[in-house]
Amino acid sequence: MPTSTAIRRSHDAATPDAGRRRPALRNSLPAAYLRTMLDVAAERGIRVDQALAGGRLTLEMLDRPDMRVTAREASDVLRKVVALGGGGIGFGIEFGLRSMPTAHGYLGYAAMSARDMGEAIGLMLRYEHLRQRDVSLSLQFEGEQAILEAHETHGLGLWRQLFHEAILVSFYRMLGFLVGEAQPRCELRFDWPEPAYFAQYRMRLPEVRFSMPATQIRFPRHYLERRLITADRSAAQHALQQIEREAALSSAPSLALLERVRAKIRLGERGSYPPLAEVASQMYMSSRTLKRRLSELGTGFQELLDEARRRDAMRMLADPDISIQRVAGALGYRDPPSFTRAFRRWSGITPSDARRQLLGRSPD
Repeated sequence: MPTSTAIRRSHDAATPDAGRRRPALRNSLPAAYLRTMLDVAAERGIRVDQALAGGRLTLEMLDRPDMRVTAREASDVLRKVVALGGGGIGFGIEFGLRSMPTAHGYLGYAAMSARDMGEAIGLMLRYEHLRQRDVSLSLQFEGEQAILEAHETHGLGLWRQLFHEAILVSFYRMLGFLVGEAQPRCELRFDWPEPAYFAQYRMRLPEVRFSMPATQIRFPRHYLERRLITADRSAAQHALQQIEREAALSSAPSLALLERVRAKIRLGERGSYPPLAEVASQMYMSSRTLKRRLSELGTGFQELLDEARRRDAMRMLADPDISIQRVAGALGYRDPPSFTRAFRRWSGITPSDARRQLLGRSPD
């Protein structure tokens, strides 16, 4: 089993922007999230009092239903858990499997009371920044499948796998709860190789695929039309009023801007991506304003451009009939070595290694 140091190195290698600073937001999350993580740590023999030592938080505080903790506080506690021997191995999956809609406060109650699954997901996407601001989700469709894709708002470093696992597995649990199915028909996709610890969770999860182009949860599109077993219009309106009040008090810039910019950074027919000035013009703002607003969200245009290139590179590498030289040319690189250097910076591995993982081949 890998040590915490090994985990840290693997996470940092897979996250080239791990050193990027956390956005200067009043980033906080429900104390219930951290409480669940500490429950997992305690079951693994970690002394919770040691994990909380030196900070202002206590278990009594974390048990308060309206308590919120800063992202820095949560990160500090989790770092202590890792240092005390928890390793962080599988914590995200464990958190997700234990997650219930009520843990998300009024947002969870609003989702539970919504008319159907489509309305519930719409509420979660609209107000997700009130629960955490590290990963945003976008809804897209592919034939009869609905897809929720995860996007980081800044480099997550050591916590990247944990956050992605926690969010996707939590959604899987919430989906089953809301539609009244113990094992809803879903597929989880992660963009890193299968970790050794996954074997112990395989039977508790739906189909899971690793080394994929993006981190996603896929489910039948018709689920969006399913009437929820907990639908209650009056309760939904009350919960929504509380959420709107919370949103009004929040200083967070709209993460919807990220999705609008992502939607415009698409590979054109001539093998190029639109420059900053063109995207800014399409959004009726100056380049300077767009750069500032992206910076407030902890990212930048270059980071989003690299994200698009990585996404398109993985899509093309999954096709064995497209040579790596053609992939490099299609993405605007003058030669394969330049593309390889950029790809290694994004992913920590070479395009050839990524292709072998995508196609399920063993190293030569």
